[in-house]
Amino acid sequence: MSTQLDRKHSEMFIDESRIATDKRPWFGALPEGLTDNFSFAVMGDRCGMMTAGVFEQGLELLKDLGPDFVLFVGDLVEGYWKDAANAREEWEYIDAQIAVTGLPFFQTVGNHDYGTQAMVDVWRERKGMDYYAFRVGDYLYLVLNTEDPFDPMSDEFIDLVKSATEKVHRDPENTLQYMKEFYDEIVSQLTPEQMKGMSQVNVGISEQQLAFAEKVLAEHADAKHTFVSMHKPGWKAESAEFARIEALLGDRPYTVFAGHFHSLEFSRQDNRTYIQLGRTGAAAHGTTRGDDNLVLWVNVRGGEISYRVVHLDGVTDAAAYPPHAHGHEEA
Repeated sequence: MSTQLDRKHSEMFIDESRIATDKRPWFGALPEGLTDNFSFAVMGDRCGMMTAGVFEQGLELLKDLGPDFVLFVGDLVEGYWKDAANAREEWEYIDAQIAVTGLPFFQTVGNHDYGTQAMVDVWRERKGMDYYAFRVGDYLYLVLNTEDPFDPMSDEFIDLVKSATEKVHRDPENTLQYMKEFYDEIVSQLTPEQMKGMSQVNVGISEQQLAFAEKVLAEHADAKHTFVSMHKPGWKAESAEFARIEALLGDRPYTVFAGHFHSLEFSRQDNRTYIQLGRTGAAAHGTTRGDDNLVLWVNVRGGEISYRVVHLDGVTDAAAYPPHAHGHEEA
């Protein structure tokens, strides 16, 4: 395990036994001096079937608001490429958009980011680690990879995904129609048993990753609050691995952030809070307010944690409101 920065303020933890590389899945560094009063933002899925420009709008907003750092819950690229060149091209674009903001930005692996061997290879080539942890003052962050190992999709299914994605990119206003067509086409090709499997959340967390989580949690049992970031919501899965992580967390207060379903959900149970992030650019899976494009703003103030939702569709530049004449029309 490697430790960087000043232990009294902020530090990063990686599992050096996994991959020997100087590449990291984050941009920038945690600000110095963060202790018991700071703010961070959490962004939801940019992909799959993203609408161009929405995630970038979210980045611009956060650049203006200036959180101390940003946490991302996975699916930055459409992915599922078999050709590494295609994967690199997608990453080149979005990595540049994130880097130019200057915001410390911490990534979590999503299934679109890591869903084929080519995607895994390119992630490791560009970002190295696929799970890690960091500490900010008295607050611990554990970033997990729920695609370890990834769940491979058939070539036929990937072709369906790519076809639907192209339609959404070309005509985003009809995304819900294309999503329905995509779902109907999938259903027409599946057996009842396969349909049952479609509703299951498959979480992959390797023994090596679990050992890392156990070590970090044991060494930071004094943390006031632990934040866990994972792409697929482990609390919705029949996952022995996630159950082990919750057992390791025990009675300490903690929050789990996840994504994957493109719809915001919030629940609390005793010492734990579960937040499934909505989308930040990805296709909508429904029409409720939780299906809007949004970001989550988290304030930590003297041990108290608050969560506020910022809906991007309601945020506009002040220049969109030019002067106009005011007066009362005659009755």
